[in-house]
Amino acid sequence: MDRRQFLTASLLALTPGVVLAQAAPPSPFPPVDARSVWLVGDSAPPDAVKTAARLADLVQQGKPRDSYLAGGAVAELEKRFAAMLGKEDCAFLPTGTLANHVAVRILAGDATRVIVQHESHLYRDESDATQLLSGLNLVDLAPGRAGPSLDEIKAAVDEAENGPYPLKIGAISLESPVRRAGGEMLSPALLAEIAAYARGKSIRLHLDGARLLLAPPAYDIAGTAALFDTVYVSLYKYLDAPFGAVLAGSKADIAKARALRHQFGGTIYQAWPAAVLALAALDDFQARHKAAFAAADQLFAGLEKAGAARLKPAPNASNIRHIVLNPKLAEGAFDRMRVAGVRLLKPQKDGTTEVWINDTLTRRPVDDYVKLFLG
Repeated sequence: MDRRQFLTASLLALTPGVVLAQAAPPSPFPPVDARSVWLVGDSAPPDAVKTAARLADLVQQGKPRDSYLAGGAVAELEKRFAAMLGKEDCAFLPTGTLANHVAVRILAGDATRVIVQHESHLYRDESDATQLLSGLNLVDLAPGRAGPSLDEIKAAVDEAENGPYPLKIGAISLESPVRRAGGEMLSPALLAEIAAYARGKSIRLHLDGARLLLAPPAYDIAGTAALFDTVYVSLYKYLDAPFGAVLAGSKADIAKARALRHQFGGTIYQAWPAAVLALAALDDFQARHKAAFAAADQLFAGLEKAGAARLKPAPNASNIRHIVLNPKLAEGAFDRMRVAGVRLLKPQKDGTTEVWINDTLTRRPVDDYVKLFLG
């Protein structure tokens, strides 16, 4: 035993209480309960016991059973999303990864190139699935930014079409909101410009709208969806489902999507648990969403009035906002929130932190949060 090991062992033997107290980690967050608030994340983490109990109650109210994704609550969910997104048809898929892949494969047709954002889920998080399984070449644009400009898209199309061996861009896939860009959304004006250009070039468009419903309450979701041939929305990030996605589009495209879903092994036996929970969440989602944004507006106004923080301008933000806390208040904000059962990302050195808007914000009076920030 060397000198350091000997001294450490001696201290542990002589003063275990002191040494252990110094080495103990910070106290954990309080248990998750009805007052827990999540200022990070699209919703509160799911509680398995409560989710199971809610599902049991909902099942008693109807006949949810589907068979290989046909009929029951799955069919009802597909119909509801088709209407919400203004599309002819809609298909349930077990994952968003499959929804994105199937969509761009269908839209690209015989072409081999698809334009995507560098920071998109399709490019960064799907293990090159479209390249390996469908022979598509993803042309990534705008690294470090939410999305490309129209000029960048035009340049990529021109390079493909007018190179020594001309190639056609078959599809453009755009993610909005963009998680890797702090939830930033592509502006409606930019989307309209890209859509008009793409139509003129016979290039089809897919929207990865996994978090589309988290746009501010006044955002025109149906109007945005109308610019795209296909639209994907996630069911588990904020709609209480344990898994699942929907892909909406024309009847012809969605018929192809169902065929590809089966060929990729995605036609699972039953998905009614996901569909039942998502349908129930949709019933009052808009009301809860509006209330959460109203609470967030009150919170940001209260912090600014108290001189505790300022809200960074974000004209294309979805449900994620950045605030800059007063340096003196920022230092202990995380621990004050933790003890009170409010999850918050640790502020950066300059006091900047993210506040995610979700319906847990409405679990307590807004003044409670302001007081916690103020210490």
